[in-house]
Amino acid sequence: MSCLRVCIALAAVMILSPVAVATEPVTHDNPQKAELQSLLSSIVGRFDNRQQVERGENFLRDGPVDPQWAPDLLFPVFALVEAPSIGKHVVYLQWHMGSPDGPLQRQRIWSFEIDSTRNAVMMDFFTLREPERWRDAHLRPEVALRSLTTADLLPYPPACRLPFRRHIDVFIGEIPSGECRIVSQQTRTAMTINARIVVGQDALWYDESGIRADGSVVFQVPASGSYQFRRQRRVSRRRGNGQQQRRCPQA
Repeated sequence: MSCLRVCIALAAVMILSPVAVATEPVTHDNPQKAELQSLLSSIVGRFDNRQQVERGENFLRDGPVDPQWAPDLLFPVFALVEAPSIGKHVVYLQWHMGSPDGPLQRQRIWSFEIDSTRNAVMMDFFTLREPERWRDAHLRPEVALRSLTTADLLPYPPACRLPFRRHIDVFIGEIPSGECRIVSQQTRTAMTINARIVVGQDALWYDESGIRADGSVVFQVPASGSYQFRRQRRVSRRRGNGQQQRRCPQA
């Protein structure tokens, strides 16, 4: 899949969506910090793929769009949280199925940092060992995950990190092909993990899969193509006086 195809498609989405937040411009003296801030600002918020499901869209599917393989209707929320044992720039995510209050499809932790040697913003991702314990952490982002430690997480090898770089008006993060090899702790299945995340101002596209050495599929989300999430509204922090305050990422 060419980067140009992804960028053109997401640009069409962003033209239809108002800019919700002004991000810090890239500066000559510290461009990577500005890029990190812009990426985090674009990720944080509430999203859904209602339009994708209703219109049968799947722009990144390699082949005809088949209604039988339509993605699930999801309502993801991404929130910056305080988790000092994990990192300085940590995002908690949970995805509801069917409605904003529906059952959860997934909960994850994403942690971001600048890697100047790769000229990229790197993302580590983690699975929670006890997901129910941390459910709805986005509602208390300053305190809910302050006690979270690496012992509470299932990590992935360093080869599974996603390098994010800007492509025109979107950020694209993708695990290098064939490098993320793991053995599932639950099923003891050996597989290679593939993941791609495309982040625009008001849109986020996501796909992930696990493939055995013989090419058979262990899992694939969505079943084909990618989830195409559009922003609903931004996640806000609430001050003690009851006023809402947007959490601006600080590098």
